[in-house]
Amino acid sequence: MTTLSVFMDVPLAQKLEGSLLKTYKQDICPNKIFLAFRVCQTSKGHPWVSSVVPKMRLQIAQDPSLNYEYLPVNGMKSFTEAALKLLFGKHNQVIVENRVGGVHTVGDNGAFQLGAQFLKIWCKDSQIVYIISSKKGELLCKMGVTEDPSLLFPSTTPFAIFTVALLTLCHEQDGGQAKYACPFPVIVPPSTSDPQTHSLTRLPPFPQYQLEGGCVPTEPYGLVFQDMGFTVREYSFWDSKQLCMDANVLLNVAEQAPHGCIFVIGNICDCNLTQSQWAMLMASLKSKQIFLFFDISSQGLSTGDLEKDTGFLQYFVSQGFEFFCSQSLSKTFGIYDEGVGILVVVALNNELLLCVLSQLMKLTQALWLNPPTTGARIITSILCNPALQEEWKQSLKGLVENIMLIKEKVKEKLRLLGTPGSWDHITDQNGSHSYLGLNVQQVEYLVKKKHIYLPKNSRINFTCINAHNIDFITQSINEAVLSTKGLD
Repeated sequence: MTTLSVFMDVPLAQKLEGSLLKTYKQDICPNKIFLAFRVCQTSKGHPWVSSVVPKMRLQIAQDPSLNYEYLPVNGMKSFTEAALKLLFGKHNQVIVENRVGGVHTVGDNGAFQLGAQFLKIWCKDSQIVYIISSKKGELLCKMGVTEDPSLLFPSTTPFAIFTVALLTLCHEQDGGQAKYACPFPVIVPPSTSDPQTHSLTRLPPFPQYQLEGGCVPTEPYGLVFQDMGFTVREYSFWDSKQLCMDANVLLNVAEQAPHGCIFVIGNICDCNLTQSQWAMLMASLKSKQIFLFFDISSQGLSTGDLEKDTGFLQYFVSQGFEFFCSQSLSKTFGIYDEGVGILVVVALNNELLLCVLSQLMKLTQALWLNPPTTGARIITSILCNPALQEEWKQSLKGLVENIMLIKEKVKEKLRLLGTPGSWDHITDQNGSHSYLGLNVQQVEYLVKKKHIYLPKNSRINFTCINAHNIDFITQSINEAVLSTKGLD
């Protein structure tokens, strides 16, 4: 007798990422190159690991005094304390005043999962999340990835949009309507729709629309908030026309955002806000009581200076803001397989802090109960030993200097090749992952003609470029730019 499965109606989930790597692995070309690895690479193409980490792994493995009992719900106390001092500085006022604390979390997204759960329960009026980071997304519809926005918004075909939980795009075709989920907010001209009845009316061609924020969340934590029922709107600092980070994006979003919403901000230090821009931003955030949730995923990897990379937090501390931070430490130590981090809480006083931490610990019991220890032990051992900490800082500084050198070499080789355009934007950006500033046609040329794999937004991992492949990559970029010139 055949038994029907309870999973019979469960479809395959839409895969949001990984298809580029899959295509790369299936490519039989011996000279193929992948420029989109998440982790920093060595010159030999292996994941970068701080030189001090293997020593600590060995020492921990051979330590007979270690207790392998479960950690408390809030995690390893010494790890949390060391991480907070790294983030803010040992003598920062929030540490001195005992109004900052943290919960040991699991993986790169654990802090966002925990923080989002807390905000859903205790900040019920804050149900709109604005994600502002340096990443630029790509359009995605329910049927799959769309390379060209005109496929969703053809200029010659009338269609209509109405709003439900998500926007649904109805495309008139052969007398019927094919519906596609449109997972980003669309600003619809008021004259074209009835907000009371959501009646379907014909709208102007694509150029008259404004896509607000972008698309399906580019940042993985965007999916965390989205799945939890928050309305997610995503913006990028990166201006693909001017080829630079635009601080005005953050200022404009803050000005237009509703009262009491949530801002999740990543890579804000890349924007280089002026003193007047900081003042304007603070005024907007305070007047609208916007709650801040910072993504600190690679402290030290942006400029090579640990304090400089998180110095912006002092602006918010000094102005009396309360906020969350997701502090992930895996990348800066090179222990990617030991995803470890902290949900950092900054409150107005110690009494409020203890209340928040107690509720967070209650939530962790349902999420993971006890965090793993190995990654936390490695990091704590390094941060609590001055000699080891200095060795780690030097290895981190060496990595950043190598990234800067690679960018300089790429820019100079493109200049010597006579590649059209300015390439200063390559060295103007901080961090391992930066934009090449190529358009979709140029990226497609590199992938199909040269077997060089990179995302459509041309944001690559510069540590994937080394002495063995830099000439081929820069020559290929030059060819791609020349072959597509005038096709924009």
